[in-house]
Amino acid sequence: MEAKWLEDFLSVARTGNFSQSASEMHITQSAFSRRIKALEQWVGVALIDRSTYPTRLTPAGERFRDAAREATATLLKTRQELRQALHADRKLLRIAVQHSLAASFLAPWLARLPIRRDDLLVRATADNLHDCVRGLEEGSVDLLVCYSHPELPLHLDAARYPSMSLAADALVAFSRPDAAGRPLHALQQDLHHDLRQDSPAVPWLAYSEGTFLSRAASLALREPGPAPLLHPVVESALAEALRAAAVAGLGVAWLPDSLVASDLESGALVRAGGVEFDVALQICLYGEKSVVEGRLKGLWQAARAAADGDPARPG
Repeated sequence: MEAKWLEDFLSVARTGNFSQSASEMHITQSAFSRRIKALEQWVGVALIDRSTYPTRLTPAGERFRDAAREATATLLKTRQELRQALHADRKLLRIAVQHSLAASFLAPWLARLPIRRDDLLVRATADNLHDCVRGLEEGSVDLLVCYSHPELPLHLDAARYPSMSLAADALVAFSRPDAAGRPLHALQQDLHHDLRQDSPAVPWLAYSEGTFLSRAASLALREPGPAPLLHPVVESALAEALRAAAVAGLGVAWLPDSLVASDLESGALVRAGGVEFDVALQICLYGEKSVVEGRLKGLWQAARAAADGDPARPG
């Protein structure tokens, strides 16, 4: 007897219709009928009264329905408990990662750590920086992977939350290129230092106000002298959304260099301005002291060793 036969039987007992039940079970009606017949052969009596429409259960079928319900519920409950016990026996690594790092950085970084050796179950949550930090402080996550800048501190207690720099990154202004390979929307250097009244505004793909990357991008426009005229046309909290808008040619976006590596290689994006518009960032790892010195000590040490051997990380 197969467990799915019980599910088939309970379905037809509820619907009274072989065709509808077959559709629910995603099989043909003929295959469904064969499985019900196989169940009846296993039980040894007829469970379905096929002489009426809609079909009804025989008296034996009525009795068997209660047993089938109980058996199915028990099997499902036991399966769930066994799966939870399997996860409970493993070390759980809960990581909060800033949205803009979830796709481009997290997986390659995890691949350098002894996840499989230590039998770690990684549970990664991508969120805005504020909620990621809150998760670390509340103890709902073990590690935090995020961007850092000296002028945009996280205000975490360094004694309680040790940290390390994992890699260097930068926010860079990018645009889709024109037919000649030049930026379709350029931040001209002469605009930065010698702004004219009739200079056209550059369409700007901006981060939502209050986000970390919005504050970081604003540092690029803080140089002495007039800044480029920017006209917001798209706003989003997600770097991936602004990257897609930039590739579509909608304007200039300050994007993490690590996020657009493939776009630069394919020519989908080019720099929209000089290095004076770049904002240097660090990708950092934070953890609660008792955790990184306790059950995740080996992982923390492996992360530090990997970071120390990364040529992209400043000394």
